[in-house]
Amino acid sequence: MSNLVKPFLFLSASVLLIVGVLLTFAPEVLYASSGQELPNAVLIRSDLRAGGMLLLLSGVFVGAAALREGARRPALQLSALVYIGYGLGRIASVAFDGTPDSTLLTVTGIEWALGVAAVALLWAGAADNPPQSFRTA
Repeated sequence: MSNLVKPFLFLSASVLLIVGVLLTFAPEVLYASSGQELPNAVLIRSDLRAGGMLLLLSGVFVGAAALREGARRPALQLSALVYIGYGLGRIASVAFDGTPDSTLLTVTGIEWALGVAAVALLWAGAADNPPQSFRTA
């Protein structure tokens, strides 16, 4: 299963980077892609851009960590935290705001799938570094 960690981290980083860039620099485009219009309220846009930057920086970390074996476990942990956090937030939103459209339901499914995959890789110990042998001279 350890051969799945690096591709998963690149996938996770790609999603985080794309969504992070869109939320930070073009939130209107992201909203329009699901048929919604973003309100012209500074507070809402500020919160969206701040969250977008958090996702963007998380994506940079996860992508960089995919290239360093010793950093893969924290990257899986961050991926699990972000995706499951969003998934739980979507469930809270359903409870408070009602059922969203099919696009957001699909997004929710993707978030849960990525979060559960990260947890599964962590539980399997796939990111653990193999024991290193020491040479004595």
